[in-house]
Amino acid sequence: MPLIDILIPEEIGPVDECVVVTWLKREGDSIKQGQDLLIIQAEKASYDIPSPATGTVSAILVQQGEVAKQDQPLARLEVSQTDFAPTPPSIEPEPAAASPSSPPSQVRASPIAKRLARQHGIDLTQISGSGTDGRITEKDIQAIIEAQAVSAETAAPAKEVRASPIARRIAREHGLDLATIPGAGKGRITEKDVRAYLDTLQKTQPEPQPTQPAAVPASDQVRSVPMAGMRAAIAQRMHQSLQDMAQLTLHTEADVTELVALRDHLKQSMPVTYTDLIIKASALALRQHPHLNATLADDMIQLLPDIHIGLAVALDAGLIVPVLRHADQQSLADLARTRTTLVERAKANQLTADEYTGGTFTVTNLGGFDIDAFTPIVNPPEAAILGVGRIVDKVVIHQNKIAQRSMLTLSLSFDHRLVDGAPAAAFLQTLKHHLEQPTELK
Repeated sequence: MPLIDILIPEEIGPVDECVVVTWLKREGDSIKQGQDLLIIQAEKASYDIPSPATGTVSAILVQQGEVAKQDQPLARLEVSQTDFAPTPPSIEPEPAAASPSSPPSQVRASPIAKRLARQHGIDLTQISGSGTDGRITEKDIQAIIEAQAVSAETAAPAKEVRASPIARRIAREHGLDLATIPGAGKGRITEKDVRAYLDTLQKTQPEPQPTQPAAVPASDQVRSVPMAGMRAAIAQRMHQSLQDMAQLTLHTEADVTELVALRDHLKQSMPVTYTDLIIKASALALRQHPHLNATLADDMIQLLPDIHIGLAVALDAGLIVPVLRHADQQSLADLARTRTTLVERAKANQLTADEYTGGTFTVTNLGGFDIDAFTPIVNPPEAAILGVGRIVDKVVIHQNKIAQRSMLTLSLSFDHRLVDGAPAAAFLQTLKHHLEQPTELK
């Protein structure tokens, strides 16, 4: 009976790897088409993977907790000949050149290979794949693209290269020929294109051989944990954030005595938290300071019309940032309900991609861990992130008298490429005003 491979579905988008969270069937179990076979985690979301056909689980190739690459089979399914009807590849059919009675051959190709072929107008039927059973891989398509580029370079006359000033400067500093760098859009090479090209060059350089580590006593053996799934996604994004942005952090202290009183009053009728109040205050402050609700794209600062505030939520596997959309337009009660639902879904690993993407500003609260101030890392491609510390009762001078007041430290990290220190400080000042005089937050 035919065997079919179970791969990472193309529908979940382009991912480099996934982690198998759990298998819902064991080897030898029967399964129906559409019935869930396993659960995987790709980047920051989990997906139930259904069986593409009715049959028997012949082999599980990637065990629970292990990492699988994009084109790596997760399992093999044994199906009956009558039930076996593979889905044809999603490529445009070529006009019939041979006899109409001869059926077209099926092309086996990975999802990334298919996408690259479509983007570059490559006919998959003319390619011999190097993968298992002649499967066309991403490397096969990349080799053809590179060959076409070399051919075009030798045949075409030299022409002026359009590039942004920042892109030209970075290219000069690294001794790069702009003519060899592909532009992402409109034929103009941007800073992002040059940095992506540099990353590609670095990845192709041979890695230095690591020195042999010193022997470790048996009682002190190091336990290695794979950096994959959510942890790998966080590592990549945080490294990208610090590498690409000019980040600066400002700290200020707010007298939130009135905010504490307001929350004590409101929680008698609705489950509102300090985080809800701070998100509402941040949304109102962003209205007055749009440069903090912005992003950088193709050397242009884009001031975003909608205020979508992300909230950092700690999970056992890492960190995820569900997004409260149109936070400035929601009432405090609506914000509290939305935040509660999103946090519950995040902790149950049930968020959809739409619920944790598209944020324009992020709030992260470490007050529950007795942290006063810290330096949060901006969540790209956003312009800023607000760090919230704990509320502490302090003896201060208030209205020319010694008094005990509730004080809160706020830490704002921002991208200095988009925002200067004074506008960022002005945003913090406005936010502080809303928290110290919270009448508008109700």
